[in-house]
Amino acid sequence: MDKQGFYYTNGDVFVFEQFADFFEAADDSRQWTVPQRFSSMNMVVMLVCYSGTMNMQLNGREFEMVSGQGLVLLPSARIGKVMVSPDLYLRGFGFAVTAMENIFHTYQQTWEEVLSLNDNPLVTLSTAQSKVTGHLYQIARLEQEMVECQYYKPMLRSLTQSLLYMLADIIDKSTNKTILTSTSKEQQFRRFVQLLWSNGGKHRKVSYFANKMYISPKYLSVIVRETSGKTPLQMINSYTANMIAQRLRNTSMSIKEIAHELNFDNESFFGRYVKKHLGHPPGEYRKLTIKYNK
Repeated sequence: MDKQGFYYTNGDVFVFEQFADFFEAADDSRQWTVPQRFSSMNMVVMLVCYSGTMNMQLNGREFEMVSGQGLVLLPSARIGKVMVSPDLYLRGFGFAVTAMENIFHTYQQTWEEVLSLNDNPLVTLSTAQSKVTGHLYQIARLEQEMVECQYYKPMLRSLTQSLLYMLADIIDKSTNKTILTSTSKEQQFRRFVQLLWSNGGKHRKVSYFANKMYISPKYLSVIVRETSGKTPLQMINSYTANMIAQRLRNTSMSIKEIAHELNFDNESFFGRYVKKHLGHPPGEYRKLTIKYNK
């Protein structure tokens, strides 16, 4: 498999061509993991398969992606070992959650559909959608060669918007439309989950999210309980634990660096939090997961 390929990013969007531009080889040349530069990003990633197959352990389940399909990885995705066929060819598109918010803030439907991909991350692309991904990829490749252009920055913004709308269209046509009818409380619940994603595990107080939504913490608790059966704090801790686990498993960041990035007061408090929610202290959890994935 060719490890060389086009790679492009402008901060809000990244585009890559070859599988090895996004994953890196483990002990076996057919087993791969996500490298540090991507695994800690608060991004939604879509992998588009043009030939071959890819088997991935995702959120504790097995998925196989074949030609004509896409696989959407949410920010809290837990990725295990990946197996690929020798003829695998894919392109990948990554979207910063903050950029998605700017585009989708008036499209609550799209956010609801994005969230549904947590359970069903495989999407099937139409012929037209596959062509669009190819055209946008070629534009990204050309723009990389036009950094001296006077209008380079607005061109980047335009490409970013086009890529985001492409993602919205693929998701819109691939998800179950029965989820679109919702009550006001369900809409507020989706807004809570959206904020949870956006903060990337850096805020853990219910009052923080309630203030962002201009409602009381008590009312937020009612909304979340009635919609999900969980408390806001349970969801916050679950998401934060996933973000921590992702960094401990897939990056070389020190425990101190992870604690600082996620706004923990100190390393000691971070250690107690990790032990409570992941079952082991950070260092021990990292060793156990590395041993398990060998």
